[in-house]
Amino acid sequence: MSEDLSLNDVVMPICYTRISFVFDYKIDDLEKPLFEFLKRFCPSVFGKIVYDENKPNYGQLVESTSNSSRIFSRADQPDIPISNYINCSFQELDVHPYSAIPTDSTPLFFLHQINVRDGTLLAVGMHHQLSDGRGFFTLVERFSNWIRYKDDTKIIPFNFDRSLLKPATDVLYEHTEYTTQARKYSFTELPTMEVIVKKFTKQELFDKLKITATHVSFNDVLVAWLTQAISQIRQIPSDETIKVGIANDGRSELGIGLDYFGNCNFYFALQFQMIDLLNKSVNELAEQVNNDKKKRMTKDYMTSALAWLKQASEPVHPSFKAFLGKDLAFTNWSRFPLYQIDFGHGPPRRVALPPNRWDGLILILPTETDAVELYIGLKQDHADELLQRIDAL
Repeated sequence: MSEDLSLNDVVMPICYTRISFVFDYKIDDLEKPLFEFLKRFCPSVFGKIVYDENKPNYGQLVESTSNSSRIFSRADQPDIPISNYINCSFQELDVHPYSAIPTDSTPLFFLHQINVRDGTLLAVGMHHQLSDGRGFFTLVERFSNWIRYKDDTKIIPFNFDRSLLKPATDVLYEHTEYTTQARKYSFTELPTMEVIVKKFTKQELFDKLKITATHVSFNDVLVAWLTQAISQIRQIPSDETIKVGIANDGRSELGIGLDYFGNCNFYFALQFQMIDLLNKSVNELAEQVNNDKKKRMTKDYMTSALAWLKQASEPVHPSFKAFLGKDLAFTNWSRFPLYQIDFGHGPPRRVALPPNRWDGLILILPTETDAVELYIGLKQDHADELLQRIDAL
């Protein structure tokens, strides 16, 4: 096995996408079926990613000789009821076998199974440069379907052809979402951070924020509202510009199908003038998000972005500096099949992120109902003030 990663794979952060699923029933040991499923339907997870220092923005997926048993691990907690994991705070779900950053010795994909007295907890992760969220969560969903149906013909094959992400001949747009300037952090001197977890339905939030625009999406309003509130709390000067990075799945726009396995996740960097965030309503800002987003959610824009990456002579990074900066980044998983994952006796009772520290990143997850669950990471003092604002809505 030897396969070049796409330009879009390599520009993604080197990190794990991690999630926990809490089931209120016992799942049989998954080690043997997991390996059988992966070998049949997603053998690339057994590989490793290597880089060439002489080629910026290049990576290759090659066969790994490391011990593949690191993909699966298990633990038994026979005295702990599953209700503990259903009702605990997400900070207490520190059950993942690997931290957020992969190393040369950690796998591209892992599943950790915890068997408790009356249920099962699954902690799952995937290297972001192997696939985006859609590929990751679809893989877990198809694995659960394969366990449930015991029928290969019911599993839709993935498309692994990374050459489908073809760059345009020329760069047609100014791609403000990228930069060649890497940002360095002193991870030994990080300030205290907090993650706010809140649930909202679309109608509930629209009513609270007095949204009257009929064409804006739930995501548009979330981006507008939180960008305005957090930027005000950060006391950014009125003459500054704030970038907001938004991740978007480009499969439909590029016409490569939802079964593509890899990164078809494109970043967009919307720009807000702080003076507007001080003076405009959330309704007006949501309309701005909707208009700006539509200009970038096109095949021409995405293939131009790939052309920009191809011509870059230095390593490329996202330009929005959300972490300990003035910018923000949004990732929306609310339409992914997290609550459709079913190992035979129903979907999970809870889906949750693992505890971590971040600043300026907002993740939007689905729930069992029509609400979404927001994870909003900020420095502690900013999180405290934002929580007061949310509770006062």
